[in-house]
Formats: sequence, structure tokens, C-alpha cells
Amino acid sequence: MTMTRTLLRTVGTLVLALTLLTGAAAAAPAVDTDDATNAVGPPGGLPDQVPDFVTTILELIQEFLTGGSDGSLGPGVSDAAGEAGG
Repeated sequence: MTMTRTLLRTVGTLVLALTLLTGAAAAAPAVDTDDATNAVGPPGGLPDQVPDFVTTILELIQEFLTGGSDGSLGPGVSDAAGEAGG
């Protein structure tokens, strides 16, 4: 009886995996081989550069994580984000 349950679980898992794989392949759009060389990267091109305050916040976080900051992270991040708001 235990062997039957194990066999049924294995078969069920395989059927589920095959169903998911074939469903994903069927849902994927076909790519023309001529366009495949141009299909590298995001579909809309690269995103815009992040604003300067984002870089400042990331630098503050990195400094905090490396132990270079003695205080709390909150005030510095709030100041940098507040400057971005105007």
C-alpha cells in the first residue's frame, strides 16, 4: 500500500511538472530568428537613471551596514528623501 502511494505521488508530480512545462511553452510568444538578435534587454530599452537622492540613500545604507555610521540610519535617509521632495 505504501509503495502504491509513493508511485501515485511520483506519477502525479511528473504529470503536474509536464503540464506546467508544456503550458508555459505554449503561452510563450514565438520569436522570429531574425528578431532574436535584437531581443536582448528590456523591451522598452534601458530605464532612466535614478535621481541623485536615491544614490545618496544607497550610500547611507552601505555606510551603515559596514559600520561606518555611529548613529541611526533613519535621520539621514529622511533628510535625503526630504530634499528630493522639494
